[in-house]
Amino acid sequence: SSGINAEYGELINVSGYIAEEKLAIAQRYLSPACGRDTGIKEDALTLTDEAIMSLIKGYCRESGVRNLQKHIERIYRKAAMKIVSEPETNVNVSPDNLEEFVGKPKFLNLRLYENTP
Repeated sequence: SSGINAEYGELINVSGYIAEEKLAIAQRYLSPACGRDTGIKEDALTLTDEAIMSLIKGYCRESGVRNLQKHIERIYRKAAMKIVSEPETNVNVSPDNLEEFVGKPKFLNLRLYENTP
């Protein structure tokens, strides 16, 4: 990712991903990969965009996506256990029940920055 240094008008590299990029990576790559790895059919688990954003803001604030991937894997493993114990169950993961899958948030203040860049 890159940004413009306003004072000099030059392009500078900024490491890491912004929240929206992490959301897109989770939707396109991480969640489908976890579904394949756990054998959960696409219609058996719904991981809402809001739940993913809650993960990003409350659990995974580092610049990369490795920790986000670990949390999504944890969600899929717990969902798989529910589906195995109750075969006709469809699991819906939202911000309301996210703690059930990944525990309490690491960050309580949902603002990523003191002042928005």
